[in-house]
Amino acid sequence: MLALLWPALAAAATPIVGVEWTPFSRSDLVWVQDGRTSGVAVGEFDGTVNPALNAFGGVWFNRRLGLVGSLGVGRLTSTTWTGSDYTQRHWGVVRPEADLRIAFGPREVFRPAPWAFIGLYGDIPSARDTSTTYTPDEQQQADQNAYIERARLGGIGARAGAGVDFRLHEGIAVGALWALQYHRGVIRSDQVDTITSWLGTHVSLLLTFEWPGKKSAPPESAKQDSEN
Repeated sequence: MLALLWPALAAAATPIVGVEWTPFSRSDLVWVQDGRTSGVAVGEFDGTVNPALNAFGGVWFNRRLGLVGSLGVGRLTSTTWTGSDYTQRHWGVVRPEADLRIAFGPREVFRPAPWAFIGLYGDIPSARDTSTTYTPDEQQQADQNAYIERARLGGIGARAGAGVDFRLHEGIAVGALWALQYHRGVIRSDQVDTITSWLGTHVSLLLTFEWPGKKSAPPESAKQDSEN
């Protein structure tokens, strides 16, 4: 079925790219002041893998249905040399995200085009601690600590909300979105597992470019006038 529908979807599809900017707020300052960051600069709320200014790309399959996605990457590596011996530690996160958009009207120039969306994302962590000076027991403890770090940096989340685009040209639109976001993570130690969740809202500004800048369908009133 998908193989039969794909040529029609591809013919009607409109690729898009853009940027989403979420201005800093007082909550960002409080988050840092209270020491809630990961400490290694690659956590979900550290501003690296999910920065205030984020790029996205995707496609409108037709006048109603679209899919956009983004990819965040962060990695911190620390290497210490002592003569011929070294100790190396790294922490990293890869954060893919995808949003499904549903439009409520045609995307026409100089007319607002509202849409709703729901999206999912995941923080895929990596962490390692190695050294040429570690004994087998020390390396085993380092591996256990790295496992705990990966659990602390990893997480999954979702967001849902509504947005609007205002097309300034056939291929350029400005807009905004409001989102309710949920994030869930796990902090593990040798004895205790702590599940953390965060729920909040944010507003973002959008700048979107459509390619190849397909012309919008004329309004119904224009169609009737041309027919008459």
